[in-house]
Amino acid sequence: MSAFANPLSIVRMLWKHKTVIVAAWIVLALAGLGIVRLLPDVYHAESLILVDSQKIPERFVASTVEVPVEEHLATISQQILSATQLEKLIRKFDLYPKLRKTKPPEQVIEQMRSDIQIVPEKGWGGARPGGNQATGAFRVAYEGPNPVVVAGVVNEISGLFIAGNLREREMRAEGTSQFLESQLEEARKNLEQQEANLSRFKLQRMGELPEQEAALVGTLARLHSELQGTQDAINRAEQNKMMLENTLRLAETAEAAVMRAVEQASAPRAVAGASRQDTTPATAPPAPPLRSKELQAQLDAARLRYQEEHPEVRRLKAELEAALQQEEREAALQPKAPAPRKNAPANAAVISPAVPFEMSTELNREKARVATTRTQLAFTVKELEARVADRQRTLRSIADYQARVERLPMREQELAAVTRDYEISKANYKSLLDKKMSAAMATDMERRQQAEQFTLQDPARIPSAPIKPKRLVLNIGAVVVGLVLSLAWALGIELRKDQFLGEWELPPHVQILGRVPTIVIGVPAQPGSGK
Repeated sequence: MSAFANPLSIVRMLWKHKTVIVAAWIVLALAGLGIVRLLPDVYHAESLILVDSQKIPERFVASTVEVPVEEHLATISQQILSATQLEKLIRKFDLYPKLRKTKPPEQVIEQMRSDIQIVPEKGWGGARPGGNQATGAFRVAYEGPNPVVVAGVVNEISGLFIAGNLREREMRAEGTSQFLESQLEEARKNLEQQEANLSRFKLQRMGELPEQEAALVGTLARLHSELQGTQDAINRAEQNKMMLENTLRLAETAEAAVMRAVEQASAPRAVAGASRQDTTPATAPPAPPLRSKELQAQLDAARLRYQEEHPEVRRLKAELEAALQQEEREAALQPKAPAPRKNAPANAAVISPAVPFEMSTELNREKARVATTRTQLAFTVKELEARVADRQRTLRSIADYQARVERLPMREQELAAVTRDYEISKANYKSLLDKKMSAAMATDMERRQQAEQFTLQDPARIPSAPIKPKRLVLNIGAVVVGLVLSLAWALGIELRKDQFLGEWELPPHVQILGRVPTIVIGVPAQPGSGK
C-alpha cells in the first residue's frame, strides 16, 4: 500500500494498465452519458400573487379580518394542499399517470405536494412594528414533465389561492358579524331586563327617589305651613267657641231674667180689702249677683299675668262688655214697685194685669238670640272638629313625608346599584351595536372585494426549457466518475498483486545492504557475459 505513496509507483501503475484504464473509462463514460440522456425533462413554472391592500381607507371602514398574511397564507395553503383538492387537480390534469399505476394514491398525492412550492416574495412587503418584513407577495411554483400542464397547474393553484382568500375572508367577516349579532341580542335582552328593573324600582319607590328630594322637602315645608295654619284656625275656633259659650250663657241668663220679669208683671194683685191703712210698699224680688263684677275681677287678674293683646285678656274684655250690656238690658226691663196706697180696703179684689208689649218683645228677642248663639256654637264646634281632623291628617302626612326624606339615602344607594347595572348594560349594548354596524359594513366590503385580496400579478407562462436535469453538468460528472472508477479499478488490480517494484518505494531512512540483479529464468548464459 505504501508503494503508491511514491509518484513513480503511481506513474508506473498508470502506464502499466493504461489500456485497461482507457477502456473502462470509455465504457463507464458512455454508460453515464446514456443514463443522463434517458433522464426525463422537468419543467418549472411559477406565478406571482400580490397581496393587494384594502381599497377603502380604514378610517372609514375598518376590516374585521386582521389575520397576518403569513398565517392567512398558511391556512389557505393547507386547504389547497389537502388530499381532496390535490386529488381533484391530479384527475383534472391527468398528472403522474405512470406513478398512479404503480403507487397508492397517498404516495401520488405526497409526490404532488412535494412538487408544489409556495414561497413568500422578499422585498414586496412593508415594515412591521417589530422590524420584520411583512409579506406583500408570494410565488406559487410547480414542477412536472409537461410544460403546458405545469403552467396550467400553477395558474389553477393561483386561482384557488385567490378564490380561497376571498372565501376565507368573507367567512371570517360573516362569522364576526354573526358573533356580534348574537352578542348584541343577548345585550339587548339584558338591557331590557335592566330597564324593567329600573322602571319597577321607580314605580315601587315612587315618592322616595333621590331626584324627588326637592319636591319632598317642598311638600314637607308646605305641610308644616298648613299645620301652622290649621293650628291657628283651631285656636281661633276655640276662642270663638269660648266666646259663643259665654255669649250663650249670658243670653240664657238674660232670657231667664226677662222670663222672671214677665212672670212678675203677669202675677195677680188685690184691688180692695182691709180697712186699715196699708202704707207698706210691695217687696221686689232679690237681684241676682252681677256677672260683670266677677268678670272684672278675672280681667284684673289676667292683666297682671298677660299683656293687653293676649287672647285670654281679649276674651275676658269681650265677655265683660257683653255682661255689662246684658245687665243694662235687665235693669231696663226690671218692673218698678207700685206706690203705697192709703186707706186701702181690707177686702180689695185680686186682678191679673196684662204683660207689657215691650217685655214680650224683649223675651222673644232673647229667645232668638239664644237660638242663634246655639246654632253658631254648634257650627263652631263642627268647624273645630274638622280643623282637629285636618290637623291629625296633616300630622300623619308630615310623618309620612318625613319618613320618606329619612329613607332617601337608602333609596339613593339602591337606585345607584340599579342604575349602575343599567348604565353598564346600556354602554355594552351601544358598543356592540357600533361594532355590529362596523362588522356589517366590513362584511359588505369583503363581498364587494374592496378589502385586502390576492391579485395575480404575473401568471404562469409555458416554460421553454426544462429546469432539470442539468445535462452538461451531469455529462461532465459521468465522464469524471468513469475516469475515477477506471483508476480505482487499476489500483485494485495492483493492490491484489502485492509486488515490490523498486528501491524508490523504500522510505528515505532505510539503508540498502545489497542489490540483487535480475534473474532471467529459462535463458541460456552467453559466453563471456559473466552471468
